[in-house]
Amino acid sequence: MTSTLRRTTRCVIAIAATGCLGAAGIAHATGGVQLVAAENLVANPTFAEGVRGWEAHLHNADVNGGNAVVHDNGYVGQDVPVTKGSEYTVSMRVGAAPGGGVLALALDSVTSVAYLSRTVTDPAPTTVTQTFTATGDTVYLACQATSTPGGWCGDFSVVATGNTGGGTGSAGSSSGSSGSASGSSGSAG
Repeated sequence: MTSTLRRTTRCVIAIAATGCLGAAGIAHATGGVQLVAAENLVANPTFAEGVRGWEAHLHNADVNGGNAVVHDNGYVGQDVPVTKGSEYTVSMRVGAAPGGGVLALALDSVTSVAYLSRTVTDPAPTTVTQTFTATGDTVYLACQATSTPGGWCGDFSVVATGNTGGGTGSAGSSSGSSGSASGSSGSAG
């Protein structure tokens, strides 16, 4: 119990300081907010159950070791139910194959309002995070290869922040971190 508490405390401190997103019981966080895995709205976010939940949006993608490998303009995506006007944080980890690229996406499923749209060309694991206010009742969450070699994606999450934004739909801050807890390679945008 004490070692679990110490490990969780260290991770919470690391999350607040650097955006580190890995530990038991914590799915994803941004801006120092602690979110538990049970709050994740994404079905099968780490592909632990193969492609269950991802079947409707799967093209030139293979599930391999907890990640989806996308290539030849392939994609893996999921429609995630949300509440219009509520604020959410979306997050995923992506990495490019050598010479490849992956587009991390979160869109309103009806209007295609982009909540998150970021291309990653770095092979190092990069966590892409965005906070947004939902303009509709469904978010399309996906990653797509932007070239033939593409790359991989995994650790998806969509989590309510508890704030309501009035239903106007807006993208909040974006961040990305690469690999280690001490460095970051993302840019706001």
